[in-house]
Amino acid sequence: MPRSRSISLRMRIGRLARFLPIAAFCLAIVLIGSFAPIRLPWIGIVDAPGEDATAVDYDAIEAFLKKLTAKQPIVALTVIRQVEPSPFPGLQQVKFVVEMNGQRQNGLVYLSGTKIFLGQIFDLATQQNLTEQQSGEPQPVHYDIKDLDLADRVPRGKPGGKLVVVEFSDFQCPYCKQATKPIEALLKKYPHDVVIYYKHLPITQIHPMAYKMAMASECARSQKAEAFWSFHDRFFSDPPIRDAAQLREQIGQLAQQQGLETKRFLTCYDNAEQATRVEKDMADARKIGVNSTPTFLLNGEFVSGVQPLENFERYLKTK
Repeated sequence: MPRSRSISLRMRIGRLARFLPIAAFCLAIVLIGSFAPIRLPWIGIVDAPGEDATAVDYDAIEAFLKKLTAKQPIVALTVIRQVEPSPFPGLQQVKFVVEMNGQRQNGLVYLSGTKIFLGQIFDLATQQNLTEQQSGEPQPVHYDIKDLDLADRVPRGKPGGKLVVVEFSDFQCPYCKQATKPIEALLKKYPHDVVIYYKHLPITQIHPMAYKMAMASECARSQKAEAFWSFHDRFFSDPPIRDAAQLREQIGQLAQQQGLETKRFLTCYDNAEQATRVEKDMADARKIGVNSTPTFLLNGEFVSGVQPLENFERYLKTK
């Protein structure tokens, strides 16, 4: 190698060596995605806590985090009122606990003088996520199904079976339609061990007919309980509904086929007489942090998305 190229290479390495400590500092405290499930942004707040643990305003930190996550499906957020040393020199840390998506997860905020940082610290030498290590693994949250409003909900299957499934669903949701297949297989394979309760969660922002379809199924149930599941099955088997006129025509035909009093049924539908039931289901979803469909509670354990038959069977084998 020519001498001039060798000198040039050494000079470049020298410059890089001088830059690395600065890069290491920046990367160590960069906020990469924050507390991932909550997607908190990169922040720094002036005039938050002080250096002394006794000066930390835990209420202010908690209020700020709740404001920051107001649009997230968080059931509970609590700041642990204790300051600990952080893995980064000069920073202290305070832990907070979040319950969302059926999990209880820990997060950390870092304190430095009058500033608070929310994010993750990495060790460049080992490439380990130190924040994740200290936060610990998320823990599943089990819900007491008795706390949900299941009054007059029409069960499918055998009440008192080994597996109680509460399904939050949307009649216009394509993934909910996919989810009916493993549910049908489950009920066929274990007719005496499984009971299904359906809860309405119409995502009206993207499914404009979903709320009306939920209303129709409840108006049908109000006349004949088993008609609810007939409407359920028809909504998930028919081609997608185009508009309100098509839906009204379809449900009128369904009502006749089910032997319902069609005029009474349509009056119920047009006047939204069963809106309270749909709203109660939506309130239950908010209460436990459900914001997507399909979502299931399997013996009280939160499971989101379309599930294969084996995932349901696992709960039968473990009880």
